[in-house]
Amino acid sequence: MDKRLNAIKLEAAAADRGINQTMIAEALGVTRAAVSKWFKGKSFPRPAELLKLGRLLELRHDELVERLVPREEPLVAFRKRASCKTTEAHQERAQNMGRFLRPLVEFLDVDQFIGPPSLKNPSCDYSYLQNLAAKIRRDLDIAERAPFDFTKLIGLFHEYQAIIIPTLWGHKSKHENAIHIHLPETQTTWIYLNLDVEIHDFKFWMAHELGHVMTLDLLREGKTEEAEDFADAFAGALLFPEPLAGLALADYGKAADDQGRLDVLGDWAERHTISPFSVHREIEKYALANDVAFAPLPGPLLHPYIAAFNKAYKTVSATLFDDSNPSADHFMRLAQESFDTKIYSALGHYVRERDPGPGVIATILGVTPMDARAYLDAFAV
Repeated sequence: MDKRLNAIKLEAAAADRGINQTMIAEALGVTRAAVSKWFKGKSFPRPAELLKLGRLLELRHDELVERLVPREEPLVAFRKRASCKTTEAHQERAQNMGRFLRPLVEFLDVDQFIGPPSLKNPSCDYSYLQNLAAKIRRDLDIAERAPFDFTKLIGLFHEYQAIIIPTLWGHKSKHENAIHIHLPETQTTWIYLNLDVEIHDFKFWMAHELGHVMTLDLLREGKTEEAEDFADAFAGALLFPEPLAGLALADYGKAADDQGRLDVLGDWAERHTISPFSVHREIEKYALANDVAFAPLPGPLLHPYIAAFNKAYKTVSATLFDDSNPSADHFMRLAQESFDTKIYSALGHYVRERDPGPGVIATILGVTPMDARAYLDAFAV
């Protein structure tokens, strides 16, 4: 089959008209499974069905049909909550978001010859990670015991041509709090970051996503679990490296009781804007690597402390927007300023030139159709 339906046009036209695949199947007198295969490019409608489909969605033949050109699918990775599993539906949804991002690339000011870096032999080995973290800190002129500043993290995303997409997805109301999407044909990487989380977790997730940017080969090879493990280990090493872990362990060992040890974790976490859990995990890794005694805190004691620690801080979104619900225009202006991201300027150019419907914007930004209309209205001003 040398042609297929243009899935992006189909999805956008259907979304703009409030039509789903079941409704299309009923209107055309075919099965829901047949329509699903059309949308996925696994089969092609007969001429009569194609004509009806074009009329239903008000699409011309050249809009509805595209000639097949070899194209790699988007590479995706999720920052998952521990209790959640990534399903095929999650993967498909993220890949669809990636397909809708493709037209935006031409509106970005990115170097077409340079893509994101890829580590030669990424490993979760403790020495490897510590040496990598130390190198990055040296390159950025960050002292080995200094906090890793947010602006430095954001700068690395720009250096690696990764586009940050700040989002408001609610406080742990969705499966993912971060999504990594890489488009192989344009060598662009897009990082969705949920702002509705506490700042300590947010900083770790940013570093985690940076780990994905640097290990694209693992995603290309389908090694998603290895990629997740590396990104987590990398984030911990970057934000709380061995020199800090050694000092924290010394303080931890001097504490008289469990409450004292919890207070040590909280103190170091506050100074470096990371979770007490990350501090605990990194000093445990340090102790194991250096054959030093360490008495880990039991989960029933540690987890309630972490929950109470987090409650003492606002979410990133509440901090940025003063606990208010920002308008689309206010959100884009402040998010662009805070993260120095190019997504909204590119999206604005795309909207003015291509005039997409709210269904397209909803898919690109992962928002509701109502919110998508608000974004379109903001671009029109």
